[in-house]
Amino acid sequence: MTMASTGFNSGLHIGKSYYVATANPAPDHPALTGDAEADLVVVGGGCTGLSAALHAAERGLKVVLLEGGKIGWGASGRNGGQIIPGLRKGAKELVRAFGPERAKALFDLAFEARGLVLDIIERHGIECDLRLTGHLVGAVNGSDMREFEEEAECLAKVMDFPHVEILSAAEARRMVDTPYLGASFETLGGHMHPLNYTLGLAGAASAAGVTIHENSVAVRLEREPFIRVFTDKGSVRARHVVLAGDALLNGLEPRVNSRIMPIGNYIVATEPL
Repeated sequence: MTMASTGFNSGLHIGKSYYVATANPAPDHPALTGDAEADLVVVGGGCTGLSAALHAAERGLKVVLLEGGKIGWGASGRNGGQIIPGLRKGAKELVRAFGPERAKALFDLAFEARGLVLDIIERHGIECDLRLTGHLVGAVNGSDMREFEEEAECLAKVMDFPHVEILSAAEARRMVDTPYLGASFETLGGHMHPLNYTLGLAGAASAAGVTIHENSVAVRLEREPFIRVFTDKGSVRARHVVLAGDALLNGLEPRVNSRIMPIGNYIVATEPL
């Protein structure tokens, strides 16, 4: 049995965010009260938890999802919204670390995530301001340009991904009014409204039969003789559990907690520049 720490929502002031101010209407979901049973219990109402719940329900499983705050309350409703193929590490770095075959397998796995997101948006008619306008990274010095060229070559040759263009200073200036020396432009990238995407996922999951409970912080997890997740007002017994709360799991599962490092990122919204 493991216990979560308290303080779930401390510091999570999402009420004044641009995303909340422009969010689509969405229903509230009641907090869990009493005991419930399911094939799968999901902890976390962000993109990972909702996607897992949706796909499990589409395969006939009875799913209950517990969200400690509101849907999209964590990183899923306040991130940059970029849809960028690839991983945090560049292609060259992946090849150095894992060799070309494993590097390509990792890259392909990440690229499939892009396709999954686009498929979900299309299948469920999610209104999230999707714009597949590409992804540009500007060069501020000559070494940036050399790095861009080498990365594009590795992507094309090793990852079979010929979708990166190297732009001159003039070409980059026509796309963004900033005096970069040039740029790397990945043509398959894009952007969406992350909170509206997450709310749309919740709507799709509900339509597929998922029972969603907001304001239901998971405080304890038991595994024997079956999985049982407790909140302060109830519990869910299930055959399987997905822990998708990221930094907000608050010690619910020590094996997961030891692999999570909370990091703050900051985004500024302006009028069109």
